[in-house]
Amino acid sequence: MTKIRSTDASNIDDRRSSGGGGGGGLGGLGSVLGGGGLKAGGGLIGVLVLLAALFLPKILGGNATQSAVGGDAAQSADQADGTCSSDLEQIVCGAANDVNAFWSTEVPQVFATQYLAAKTTFFSGAVSTACGQASSQTGPFYCPNDEHVYIDLRFMQQLEDQLVGTTSDLAEQYIIAHEYGHHVQHLLGTSDAVSQHEQQDQQNGHLYSEALELQADCYAGVWIHSAKQRGLLDTDQEVSEAFDAANSVGDDYIQSRGGGQVDPDTFTHGTSEQRKRWLNSGFTSGDPRQCDGTFAEMGVSV
Repeated sequence: MTKIRSTDASNIDDRRSSGGGGGGGLGGLGSVLGGGGLKAGGGLIGVLVLLAALFLPKILGGNATQSAVGGDAAQSADQADGTCSSDLEQIVCGAANDVNAFWSTEVPQVFATQYLAAKTTFFSGAVSTACGQASSQTGPFYCPNDEHVYIDLRFMQQLEDQLVGTTSDLAEQYIIAHEYGHHVQHLLGTSDAVSQHEQQDQQNGHLYSEALELQADCYAGVWIHSAKQRGLLDTDQEVSEAFDAANSVGDDYIQSRGGGQVDPDTFTHGTSEQRKRWLNSGFTSGDPRQCDGTFAEMGVSV
């Protein structure tokens, strides 16, 4: 358990009491949201693999509507009380608060750009955002139009139960840090540049998407480096849990678990090896400037 937990909900926009209704099960699972919108999944079969596909951290760049998730939910994850009181809430709130504080200092110093804090929105089932309507099945995502990170804690808990079997602080907080990495990209203009290149070079659009996602992984690693330097991690095992999470959301891992062909042309986030390596690059260097190398690796530039 990390020391990065918080009951401070000042940065949380809790919309769970106004969420959309539940649907009839896990429908519409064959799509994965990448950097530039909805992309068809690559032959994913089996509930476990489909859930893994949904566990990919995401950036929501346009309108996306999917059916909401039904089923029972853990009360602690679904309770809309406007506080960070439950175990999972404290994990997420702690990461959101600490990542915001970290980048508020790091971005001006490293990039000479003002950092404007992003908010984290808790929702249940479905939510209306400035990027369009989204559901739990979108997974955790960042909307640049309103600068919010959106999370359905209930669905996130269900995914953890399926994929991990237990709650892991830093594995969950890596996801939050990844989404706030997208916020940094938004403030620096990187996301807009990638979006333009994707439209102009659609044949290689997936390479820009992968580079953007890998850079967000690297930014997450930079934050984990800072957390360790500040004595906020209890054991090295916690770092391993974050790397395990990165491994489980690699495009090749997900496709191979589905029993289908691994097709690099359909990748949106990078391979397991790439995701772990770039997370480690940020973690070992502690320098967000090193994260620019993801674009060179993918053979593209912004």
